[in-house]
Amino acid sequence: MKKINLLLCAGLLMLSTACSSNPSSSTPTPQTAQNAITVAVGSQITTLDPGYNTETVNNYILAHTVSSLMTKDENGTVIPELAEDYTVSEDGLTYTVTLKEGLTWSDGQALTSQDFKYAILRNLTYGADNSWAIYNLTTYLKGAEEIASNTNLDASAIEIEGVETPDDSTLVLNLKQPCAFFVNLLTGNVWAPLRADFADAHDSTWALKPGYPSIGAYQLAECNENEKAVIVKNDSYYKADEITLDQITFLVMPDSDAQSLAYKNGEIDVALNVPVDVGVNYPNQNEVWNIPSPTSYFIALNSGATAPEALKEAKVRKALAISIDKQALASTLGPEQYYQALGGYVPAGLNGIDQDFRKEADAKGTMQAYDPEQAKALLKEAGYDETHPLKIKYKYSSSFIHSDVAQILEAMWKNIGIDCELEVVESGVFYNQIDNGDFELSRYGYTASDDPSQFLTLWTTGQQVVAAVDDPAYDKMVAEAAALIDHTEYMEALHAVEEYLVEEQAYVIPLFSYNTPILKSEKIQNATKKGTTPFYGYVTLQ
Repeated sequence: MKKINLLLCAGLLMLSTACSSNPSSSTPTPQTAQNAITVAVGSQITTLDPGYNTETVNNYILAHTVSSLMTKDENGTVIPELAEDYTVSEDGLTYTVTLKEGLTWSDGQALTSQDFKYAILRNLTYGADNSWAIYNLTTYLKGAEEIASNTNLDASAIEIEGVETPDDSTLVLNLKQPCAFFVNLLTGNVWAPLRADFADAHDSTWALKPGYPSIGAYQLAECNENEKAVIVKNDSYYKADEITLDQITFLVMPDSDAQSLAYKNGEIDVALNVPVDVGVNYPNQNEVWNIPSPTSYFIALNSGATAPEALKEAKVRKALAISIDKQALASTLGPEQYYQALGGYVPAGLNGIDQDFRKEADAKGTMQAYDPEQAKALLKEAGYDETHPLKIKYKYSSSFIHSDVAQILEAMWKNIGIDCELEVVESGVFYNQIDNGDFELSRYGYTASDDPSQFLTLWTTGQQVVAAVDDPAYDKMVAEAAALIDHTEYMEALHAVEEYLVEEQAYVIPLFSYNTPILKSEKIQNATKKGTTPFYGYVTLQ
């Protein structure tokens, strides 16, 4: 029986842009190989520039062709990748990273610390379109914010205090504020090395043209925006002897039903996006893979400047929250392996003090516990009863399961005398309205995989797209937590922040976390995930 090790990654969010194929003389050639698999992805490939990408569909490929300073093992623990080791100063502001010896690009050129420096400065000065991708760079690196999006600067010639390269094997990163999870951030593609001789300073089209050097396990061999991307093994990869799969084809197939059919017909080996009912009812459950991801589906309540007066009262927001039977809601939507009721805002899958952050919080009790009688009492205190019911408007978009959720919420709120008007909006304009503050209550979803704070900072004044939460006390709590260097103290502070956000003020109402089923051939064995993110790690093919 032949076994083959490979890297295979998966994700959740799909969008689109452009991709073209223009092979150069050094372009690796796709082959009809026995040691190969085909994976269906849910949308067009948009960019393969590691410093520009913000979409998971592209990460399916980038996880194979790109390596960064750090990575995560199956348990979500950060471990060195291209880095050999690192040290942190006592004040938490200086990270000194030593690179592994003998690392080379696929074209044989040695990897140096200058490649990381160029990548960081190039990504910072790429242009305004890159502002989201470089958020962590501008937030923490000294001097990064001052040069961000300045396309007049030459990334190969400028200097900033935040990045130093004392020699070819040493990279020094100087922070402007402590970050207890900074090493987690170094797993991201935006920190991955690039070279000026192939990675254009203000353009990403190079990344869609096979032939440029790779530092990851694979190289891009073919790419077409609507059809597929093909990657082949990089023999110069520092762990090439562990990668014996010759080729992976990522086939663009947006229709989830089409993915299911193609899988059943043996046309693909992995279907990353199939309907939940397919996963539930699939005859061979050995071919169904469920990978929970740190995803929170919740209700955003507008309590800011554009909010109705009722939602500016904490007791009204709390009444709305505790009148929802979240367990019943999740069970109605589907089996527990796909929909899990949330006892708090931060979902499972993120490390806390010494175990999962969600488990640590839930051990102290469920936040916003279902209590319809208490909800009625809170509404009465706020001046609402049968003769003067609370009237609210819930907005959602016309896709996924949003309609089902909305109707369930309407019925639950009706049970305690709340008059809820449902407003459905086309997906294309939904976020524009939300971003403009044109909502009272709205469905929302968020996914992050590095640290619990990524969920909590979303509601600070500085990060909100629209000021739905206007609370200086909350901003202060988040800022004080971010300044803590001790890991335990930092996580304890984040637990307090979540309790204030959800239980005390009910600025958001978490409902459930969810994941989608994946179909994979039984020839793929021993599959694992890469950290707590929705990626596959090494697996065996037999």
